Amino acid sequence: MVLTTRLAVLPLLAGTLCGIVTVVVLVQFRLYSRRVRIPFSLLMLAAGIWATGYGLQLASGSLAAKAVWNQIGWVGAISVPTLWFAFSLAYAGENRVLTRRGVAALAVEPALVAVLLFAGSGGPLVSDYTLLSIPTGAVLGSSYGPLFDAHILYSAALCLVGAFVFGRLLVRDDGAYSHGVLVMLLGASAPFLSFSVRLLGLWPHWFEWTPTSFGVSAAVALVALRSDELFDVTPVARNAVFSRMRDGIVVLDDRNRVVEANPAAGAVLSVERSEAIGSFVADVCYNPLGMQALLADERNVLELTVDTTDGRRHYEATATRLGGDNGHERGRTLLFRDVTDYRQTEEQFRALIENSRDLIAIVDCDGTLEYVSPSASHVIGVEADELRRGNAFDRLHPDDETEARRVLEEVIDTEEVIRTQLRTRHADGTWRTLDIVCMNLIEDPAVGGIVVNARDVTDRTNYQQRLRVLNRVLRHDLRNDMNVILGHADLLLDESGEESSRRHARTIRRKGESLVELGERARQIDQTIDVTTQERTPVELIDPIEAELDALAENHPGVVVDRYLPEEAWVMATTDVTMALSNVVENAVEHNDRALPRVGVAVSRPRADVVEVRVVDNGPGIPESELDALESGRETQLRHVSGLGLWLVKWVLSGADADISFENHDPRGTAAVMRFVAADPPQSEPDLTNAAGSVRTESATTERGSANGRPAPEDAVAAEDDD
Repeated sequence: MVLTTRLAVLPLLAGTLCGIVTVVVLVQFRLYSRRVRIPFSLLMLAAGIWATGYGLQLASGSLAAKAVWNQIGWVGAISVPTLWFAFSLAYAGENRVLTRRGVAALAVEPALVAVLLFAGSGGPLVSDYTLLSIPTGAVLGSSYGPLFDAHILYSAALCLVGAFVFGRLLVRDDGAYSHGVLVMLLGASAPFLSFSVRLLGLWPHWFEWTPTSFGVSAAVALVALRSDELFDVTPVARNAVFSRMRDGIVVLDDRNRVVEANPAAGAVLSVERSEAIGSFVADVCYNPLGMQALLADERNVLELTVDTTDGRRHYEATATRLGGDNGHERGRTLLFRDVTDYRQTEEQFRALIENSRDLIAIVDCDGTLEYVSPSASHVIGVEADELRRGNAFDRLHPDDETEARRVLEEVIDTEEVIRTQLRTRHADGTWRTLDIVCMNLIEDPAVGGIVVNARDVTDRTNYQQRLRVLNRVLRHDLRNDMNVILGHADLLLDESGEESSRRHARTIRRKGESLVELGERARQIDQTIDVTTQERTPVELIDPIEAELDALAENHPGVVVDRYLPEEAWVMATTDVTMALSNVVENAVEHNDRALPRVGVAVSRPRADVVEVRVVDNGPGIPESELDALESGRETQLRHVSGLGLWLVKWVLSGADADISFENHDPRGTAAVMRFVAADPPQSEPDLTNAAGSVRTESATTERGSANGRPAPEDAVAAEDDD
C-alpha cells in the first residue's frame, strides 16, 4: 500500500494543476475568446476530474471505495476525447460543426457511456471490479465488456482528428498563430504518448499514466497563459473575417494554384469553390489571359466583368505576394473588389458630361487643358481632341486674357467657386461670350485639376446689350420730347382763355407726366436688371418706411395713413429694397378711387426668421388677370400688368430672397404682403434692446393723429364707410 499511496500523489497533483488552469481561464475571461475559452476550460476540468478520481482510487483501501472513485474518474475520462475534438474545431474556427445540432451529436457518445458506466458491473461496458494483489499492495482490477473497445476506438479517432486540425493550422498558417498551435500540440503530446503506450501494453497494467500526464499539459498551459496570452488571438477571428468579407479573396500557393477562397470569391470563379481548390487560378477565372498577365506582374490591376443572376457585375483584381521567413515566395493573395456601383456612377456622370450642352474642361495650374468634353464642338466649333493638351488662354480675346489669368490665380488660392465672363474665338471666326464657373479640385485624386464649366451666353449678352441701348435711347428721347410737350401744355394753359382748351391742355400735361414717370420706372428697372448678383446685407426697414409715409402724407394731404411699426426691423436684402417699398405704397394710393383713400402699413415678425411688411388699402383691388400674370411670370394680351411698378417690385424682392403676395379683401381693398429673411443688426449699430418691444402707431391725414388701439391696418381700412 505504501507504493500505491505514494503514486497517488502524481495524479492528484495533475488534477490540481488542471483545476488551476480551469480557474485561471474562466476568471480571466476578458482576455480570451469566449468560443475558445469555454471548450478549453471544460477540457481541463474533465482532465482534472479524471486525474483526481484516479489518484483517490489509488489511495483508497477497500474495493467499494476504489470502484466509486474509479467511476468518478471515468466521468472525466470519457469526456476528454470529445472536448479535445470540440476545442480543436473552435480554435481553428470550424464553426460549421459546432452548431447546436453538432454539439448535441458530439454529446451522445459520452452520455451513453456514462449511463452504462453507472449501471454497475455486469454491464456491456464494465463486467466486473476486483482487487488485484501486487507486491506493494492491492489495486483495482476491471473486466470490460464488448462496448469498451468500441469506446476506445471512437476516442482514439477523435483525438487523432483533433491533432490533425491543429497540424493543418501549423502547415497552412502564415506565422501569426504558429506559436499557439505548437503550444497546443506540445501540451497534448504527453497524454497522447501515455495513451499509446497503454494501448500497446508497454507499461504495467495496474498503473495509468494517461491521467497523470495531464499534469504536464496543465503546466505547459499555465506557462503559455502567463507569457503569451495564449487565446488573445486565434484563427477564429481570421476565419470569421475571411468568410464574411464582401470582397472576394483567393489564396494561391507558390504554383498559383487555389488553396482557399472565401464565399464572396465564388462570383469571380467560373466553377464552384470546392472544384476550384487545387486548380490553376487562370483555369477557373473568367479572364485567363488577364489573370496570367496579373500574376506575371505585367499589369497592376485586372478588370473582370461577370454576368450573374443579379445582372452584370464589375470587379477589380489585385495580387499580393506572400513571402516566407527565408525570402522564398509562399504564394499570393488575390483580392477581387466589387466596383459595380462605382462603374455605374462613373458611366452616369460620363453620359451626363458627354451629352451636356455646356463645355466642361479640366485645366492644370498653367492653363493646360487636361480634359475637354465633346460639347466643345457645339460651343466653339472645335473638336475636343484638338483642344486637349493645348492652352486655354490661346483662344481667349486679347482684352480678356488678363482677367482670365487673375481668375486662375484666385481659383488656385481658394476653395470657393469663382464665376466670370470671357470671350473666346469660335471656329467661324466670331467671338463668343462664355459664362464660366471654376472650382479648384486639384487635391481630388479623381480630378487633379481645376474644373471649368463654360456656357455660351452670347445671345443673352447681346440681347441685354441691345435692350440697354434701346432703353437708354428711348428714355433719353422720351424725356426730351416730353419736356417739349409739357412746356407747350403750360403755354396753352397760360394763354388759352376757353375752358375747353384748358381742359385739353390739362389732359396733355397729365398724360405727359405719366410718360415721364414711365421713363423713370424704366430707368429704375435698368438699374436693378442684375439685382440677383448684388450682395445681400442687413438692411433696416423702419426708417425708409417712415420716410416714405411722411412723403406720402405731405404729397397727398387727403390720404389717411395708418402706421403699425416697431422701433426697428432688420432684414437680409439689397439696397434696392427701399425702391420696392416705395412702389408698393405709391401703388396703393395711385389706384385708389375712394373719396377718402386710406393706407395702412404694418411690420411684424410672425416667425423668428421672417419679417413681414403688410401694406393695406381700401381701393378697388388688383384685377385677377394682373395677379395671374405676376404669378406666372408671363404676360399675354389678355393677362398683363398695367405699368411697370409691380414688375419692379417683384424683381427687386426676388433679388433680395424675399417674396410678395396679394390678398383682395371683400368687398374692397387689397393687402400686399412682403416677407423678408430676418437679420441681426450690425455690431456697429447702437443697442436698442430696451426699445425692441415698443410699437409706433399713428394715423395721419393733413395732420397726423394718434391711432393707438387698432389691432391691424386691415381693421382700420375696413372701418371706413364706402363713399
